[in-house]
Amino acid sequence: MMIPFEEALKLVLDHSGEPEAAEVSIDGAVGHVLASDVHSDIDMPPFNRSAMDGFAISGDDLRHELLEEVTAGDAREIRVKPGIACPIMTGAILPEGADRIVIVEESVVENSILHLERVPPEGANICWKGEDIKKGQLVLEHGTRLSQQHIGIAAMAGRGVLPVYRKPRVAVVTTGTEIIPPTWIPSPGQVRNANLPLIISQLSMSDFPVEVSVHSADDPDSLRASFGQFLSCSDILIVAGGVSKGTKDFVPSVLESLGVKLHFRMVAQKPGKPLTFGSSTAGNPVFGLPGNPVSVMVSIEEYVLPLLRKRSGFKGYHKRTYHGEITSDYRKKPGRLHFLRVIAYREGNVWRLHHPDSSGSGDLMSTVNVNALAIVDSEQLDIQAGQTLPFHFFSSTAGELSFS
Repeated sequence: MMIPFEEALKLVLDHSGEPEAAEVSIDGAVGHVLASDVHSDIDMPPFNRSAMDGFAISGDDLRHELLEEVTAGDAREIRVKPGIACPIMTGAILPEGADRIVIVEESVVENSILHLERVPPEGANICWKGEDIKKGQLVLEHGTRLSQQHIGIAAMAGRGVLPVYRKPRVAVVTTGTEIIPPTWIPSPGQVRNANLPLIISQLSMSDFPVEVSVHSADDPDSLRASFGQFLSCSDILIVAGGVSKGTKDFVPSVLESLGVKLHFRMVAQKPGKPLTFGSSTAGNPVFGLPGNPVSVMVSIEEYVLPLLRKRSGFKGYHKRTYHGEITSDYRKKPGRLHFLRVIAYREGNVWRLHHPDSSGSGDLMSTVNVNALAIVDSEQLDIQAGQTLPFHFFSSTAGELSFS
């Protein structure tokens, strides 16, 4: 029995499994989601310091005798008073008694005497201790997806390792006796394996690397061996092909023989009708994707990536819905939701959705320039040019803006 897209997605997300926390070096933490708050262990800056190259002075005199220069990292105790100036570098400790910094460009030095035409206001060009961050201050919140800036802040806060949610270990099996490696010359009836590199690349572009992968013939024993091995060493298993109703489509029955509970086997959608989803005996998600490449691509985008994001602790894991006007008519039969491959582009304040002519499930070439999937409801039939449709950007196009 086919189930609606919304029900299928809910089942997928309900059985995603819980995020698992782990500690990783800050050098490898970027892209992960923070599993707990981070507070600074010191004030930042940790001392009063110069914000510019120049001269540290006290008061508003126009003539100053010069002391020796203070450089960044110099911890000597140096004191200035009215009429005395200390050359200073950016980042150096502010000498005791100094209350402002005169920048080099606004000063003249002759015979070790600093001459000024004007005096900057008190506090000018000084970074005061703790003005950026106070000791104990919250600097990174639980649930933050770590960017390079966050990693720098963590380092400033004294953290060499960070508590993050571990990214799931993903295993991929492509199936089909007729499928051969990409570099082989096909004999009659053979097809090169586009699905395996497609899946690996699509997940990698969203920062979810595939840990192990293999291709298997349409043979129950071969499938059982591959599935059994990968179910034991991964958190999520993705199988492509062998899930429909053909005499060689053994994937669902082999998965069930290994204890996988199948939650659904067909979804009222196009492409991707034979999409299969279940849970292993350990409670880990198992996907059975249709074998044609476009169905694989759409299934990864609409089901697999939201699950991976939820399992990895992301706050935003649902696809963000935009709305745009389709630029041409489109006809469909009732009963199935259609994911329509479109090129979304902006005209003024309106998104336009251009639908290329080709829409076959195996026509991967038709996806090269598209950047989004328009959603045509199961009961919608004739779509007229200018009609507004909801759409999802591909995550490879919009990144975080494709999720909410």
